[in-house]
Amino acid sequence: MGRTDRAQMRSRLRRAAWAGALAVIVCAKPASATTIAVLMTPPAALTRLLHDSLKEHAVARGITVHFDYAPEGAGAQQIAQARRVIAEKVDALVVSPVDSSAWAAIIRLAQEADVPLVTVNGAPRSAWFAGRVAFVQPDDLVAGRLQMRKLGQMLDGRGRVGILAGCTSHPGSTLRADGVKEVLAESPGLRLVAEAAVDCDRSAARAAVADWLARKPTIDAIAAVTDEMAIGAAEAAEAAGIPAGRILIGGVDATAAGMQAMQDKRLAVTIHQDASLQGRRAIDDALALIRHEPVPQFDWVPSELVTDRMSTTHFSR
Repeated sequence: MGRTDRAQMRSRLRRAAWAGALAVIVCAKPASATTIAVLMTPPAALTRLLHDSLKEHAVARGITVHFDYAPEGAGAQQIAQARRVIAEKVDALVVSPVDSSAWAAIIRLAQEADVPLVTVNGAPRSAWFAGRVAFVQPDDLVAGRLQMRKLGQMLDGRGRVGILAGCTSHPGSTLRADGVKEVLAESPGLRLVAEAAVDCDRSAARAAVADWLARKPTIDAIAAVTDEMAIGAAEAAEAAGIPAGRILIGGVDATAAGMQAMQDKRLAVTIHQDASLQGRRAIDDALALIRHEPVPQFDWVPSELVTDRMSTTHFSR
């Protein structure tokens, strides 16, 4: 092979190498080009933890994340948001539901557009969904069972119980109340004497419990499906002159306010459902679905019982 031939060969090899490198660059879509839209309620208390976790984990993974907010119960608004971001060609959709009635429409929109959908902190009651759909959530039925079993244990298996339910637009609150009622049904010494739906509102819970105490001053325990409602119950008991600890009050969520109320002996128990972990798993599952990788359709986050003896060392906010 002459000098000219060798030069031509080297030139062809260099061009082939550059072409191969360019092909790798084109085919390997950089993580920074991935965009995930998040639809949820405005961040506050527990949802602030979820919001920050979603944002921080997305940034750490090199993902662009956009947030759209809708108030609790505004299902039509969240459907419109889902339709808009899907039309904008986002790579995946993460939804924390504001209204259970919107579920069917949002899932159908994602399925029809073949856009990966991950829901976090709430899911419809169904065994399976077609398409790239995953649900990251705690088992709220378990949360209710844990709460009531602990309250029952603290009552030595005997007592009169009130339930504060609420957030009727969110299926998780219903499951928590169902878990409480399951334990009551299997505990002959525990009796349900009062129940109110107060839509996860502290002031409404305070008013409901004030009414209970005016009519049923012998309530021994109150199971609330959120810490906010539990704190409202504690405020009503305090306003009625009932000493702290006389009525055992339980909540769910282990929010900063709930943990402080436990340290102050106003609450007896709460349930920790790790919102930060939910956010991280939602981003990871969305990325896997974008890549057409398998993920568990129901990605359960554990619920953990918290008592006042643990609150000073666990789950600092």
